[in-house]
Amino acid sequence: MSKSFDLLIDGMIDALRAHVLPKSGDDFARGQVFSVIFALNGLKLAADWKAGPLQEEVRLQDTAFFEVRRLAAKMQHPPIPATPRMEAGLADPVRLETLRDEGDRQLGELLFWATGEGALAADRDTAKEIERALRGFIREQLKVEIGITAKSMLHQIATGEEQRQ
Repeated sequence: MSKSFDLLIDGMIDALRAHVLPKSGDDFARGQVFSVIFALNGLKLAADWKAGPLQEEVRLQDTAFFEVRRLAAKMQHPPIPATPRMEAGLADPVRLETLRDEGDRQLGELLFWATGEGALAADRDTAKEIERALRGFIREQLKVEIGITAKSMLHQIATGEEQRQ
């Protein structure tokens, strides 16, 4: 969203860590404070409304679609969308999320096809290459997704030990 939003969330987290946690001797209350910190970290990462991570996921998907189209050129395959799917300068998170979700569905269909008997019977080596490529692109997309996901605080909640992220 903005630097001031990040600073606001960081300030709330610091206040909870510096002033509330040290004064809380009750394990249940400490667990609740850690839960609030976790929620704030998640809010900071997920609600910043920056289009960057979504754009990156759509770009990765488009690269995957291009590669599958190249590899499967002589095979009967499910529909592969034309790329690029994202118009230049697209920054609307709702539209990007829709593109990403539809891309996930289509990549899943292509992976299901590549690992199915039809593709394997038509050209086993190419089908295996397509499967490897798709799995690699999906891994790269997951790295982007993990990068914007709040880190787990289960250890802190369970033990009450303070660990900075």
